[in-house]
Amino acid sequence: MTDAFREAFLAPADAEAIERVHILFEELAVRRPDLPAERRGAFELAVVEVVTNVIQHGREGTRTRVELEVGHTPDGIRAIVTDDAEPADIDLASAAMPDSEDLGESGRGLALIALLVDEFRHEPLPHGNRWTLASTT
Repeated sequence: MTDAFREAFLAPADAEAIERVHILFEELAVRRPDLPAERRGAFELAVVEVVTNVIQHGREGTRTRVELEVGHTPDGIRAIVTDDAEPADIDLASAAMPDSEDLGESGRGLALIALLVDEFRHEPLPHGNRWTLASTT
């Protein structure tokens, strides 16, 4: 990944982990002021949603290690989120926004992420998961 920078942290189920993601994207804005703010903001929201899902659905009763790598190239942004949670058994292709009458507080995160980025992949690992997000600018 060109010009990648990395942030690794133990993510308790609180706002501190999400705040660290925002700080990382503030650094990206400084490094790449040419990235459209709207595109960068949508990408940041998608990454926050992935990290939030990892925290909420990680190993019950334990802290989940989250490693976030964000990089930029001349034509886009890429993020890789790696965790040590239980390997997720999900089908990203079937993620869809719920009907308006079914909207609750949860259940639309994966579909939202897919709408916000150009590429969204999940790879279960022997001891965790790898989530890859990418967008062109």
